[in-house]
Amino acid sequence: MKRQPIDWSQLWYPGRNQPFTPEEMAQAGSDPPSPTLLVVAAVNWAVPVFVTLQVAPASQTAVLTAAFVALAVLGSALGRWLWWRPWRKPLMQAQMGLALVMVMGALGLRWRVADRADREAVMLTLGIGIGLLVVLSWFLVVWRAHTIEARLREQAEREKSIEMARRLAAAQIEPHFLFNTLASVQHWVQTKDDRAAPLLAALTGYLRATLPLFNHALLPAGEELVAVQRYLEVMQARMGARLAFTVDVQADVERALLPPGLLLTLVENAVAHGLEPKLEGGHITLRARHVGALAVFEVLDNGVGPVPGMQEGVGLANARQRLALNCGAAASLHIGPAPAGGCRAQIHLPWRVATN
Repeated sequence: MKRQPIDWSQLWYPGRNQPFTPEEMAQAGSDPPSPTLLVVAAVNWAVPVFVTLQVAPASQTAVLTAAFVALAVLGSALGRWLWWRPWRKPLMQAQMGLALVMVMGALGLRWRVADRADREAVMLTLGIGIGLLVVLSWFLVVWRAHTIEARLREQAEREKSIEMARRLAAAQIEPHFLFNTLASVQHWVQTKDDRAAPLLAALTGYLRATLPLFNHALLPAGEELVAVQRYLEVMQARMGARLAFTVDVQADVERALLPPGLLLTLVENAVAHGLEPKLEGGHITLRARHVGALAVFEVLDNGVGPVPGMQEGVGLANARQRLALNCGAAASLHIGPAPAGGCRAQIHLPWRVATN
């Protein structure tokens, strides 16, 4: 591993080299300071101030207390200002401002405090307070910048994972289905079977619906349902009377957002693993409902049903991954036996709708 070089400029010009863009701040730095952070900062300020006041000249306690209160107000304002500007230039401006306050305070003490020993003690005490503010501002900016950078890296990795999962889903769904369908079209054309033309028309509709499907991380369920309908029409043309299907979807659910290819994967599994192995075929039902804060999708078939100990394939594993990445812990996918026999797949998604 290449050793990271030391940035010696941090000794005289501390902070993040480049400012965060407004987009980066909106994406990862829009949170206000947490109550925990405010309490920790207050304690780290109050304890040294209390100890300092105990050793300061008794005659100057009132003046120093007022000065520390003023410094606390100044430090709070600087901290809030730096919270939204955690990089080099604002930090240096804040620290130079604190140094200026220190110089002005020292000059003022020459006329306000006559006794030299008291004056030196007060100047030392105020210097400790100013120095404490400088250190706290440096730690605030460095910690804040590192936090934002970590969030941006995490979001970039998340987006990369979503993109990889999306591409894997597209690659997993299309090839074998297309090859099998095209083989059927070729065979029926060669044998002059009348089913070739309807199958080709259904396949064209499927391709028109699915080609743009995976261009988005999330899409309205209505667009996905069109692709599912076309897929079932293709499979019905291939299987004939062995496949029947019903699509029962509430109108408002068509606006609900979901990862592309999710329903297509479940329906394809129902056909391939539920109905095709069954000699007489069967029936597939796709339902979609808006239930409270959830969008609920259900795919049922009356096929052979899940086999005990059966391992999930790449398609379902990818579907679970994309659910977790795009929708978080509130989303779930359950596969199990249907009440009337066969298999039931249920998806629960947080209710989010397309804005247009």
